[in-house]
Amino acid sequence: MNDHIVGICRFSFLGRGDWGAYIGTARGSEAEAEALRQSALQLYAEDRLRFRFRAFEALTLASMRAQAHEDFTLIVLSSTAMPAAWQARLGALCLTLPQARLVLSDETDVAAALAPHLRELSAGGRRLVQFRLDDDDCVPADFTARLARAGEVMRDYDAFAFSLPRTLLATRYGDAAPARYEQIQPFHAAGAAVALPVRRTASRVARSIFAFGHFALMRRFPALTDPGPYGALQLKVEGHDSRTIRPNEPGLTALDEAQFAQALATGFPFLDQRALADLLAVPAAPA
Repeated sequence: MNDHIVGICRFSFLGRGDWGAYIGTARGSEAEAEALRQSALQLYAEDRLRFRFRAFEALTLASMRAQAHEDFTLIVLSSTAMPAAWQARLGALCLTLPQARLVLSDETDVAAALAPHLRELSAGGRRLVQFRLDDDDCVPADFTARLARAGEVMRDYDAFAFSLPRTLLATRYGDAAPARYEQIQPFHAAGAAVALPVRRTASRVARSIFAFGHFALMRRFPALTDPGPYGALQLKVEGHDSRTIRPNEPGLTALDEAQFAQALATGFPFLDQRALADLLAVPAAPA
């Protein structure tokens, strides 16, 4: 039986995951409850949600609509804690992608929220090739086709990990001008994938890619990488829950605007570059 490709995008999901707010908090503790309260204030702030929706539509959904290999499912995971008007807007956007499955969960744990859907998608013993994508990430139009071919190449393995290490980064921090880079980093988060073995026990079938740190995938499973094509475009802006990108990092090459535009045209020809430029525009200082 063929593999099934499943992308997972957490869209302002309120709950435990690999976010910094939950580091060191015990499950069920007051510290965890406080982390949830603080996260809700940040996640559902109006300005933040407006930006995330713009990025999700211009980057993530645009890349998923462009996929030449259309046999995949994209789970968009969010929370019932999200204000109702934004839930409705997210639902409307997901309807524009036939492969999208919007999951609005009252769980506060990623694994628990995803488990029933992964069990369903793996019915009949199908191996799931899962990939992760943030709501401001973009992958090339042949991404799911490459995953399907990887599954064929690695068919003799119960499980394997997959990465396209070459990526484009666009950053905007504070009032600083946007910066643009090319980076080679195996198993960066955008598009990192793992095929998990089918087990007879439902709990094993339900494991998601988020059960593993993305950089740990190549240490846990046989790994397949291809450093040639662009594998992702990632947006990093102020308030993003990840480390700040520094210009002098190993494997990072600064690009000027013309070089970046050419790289986008090569790797992501479906992308509206004006929409990306708008996302990177530095907000005007208040009068």
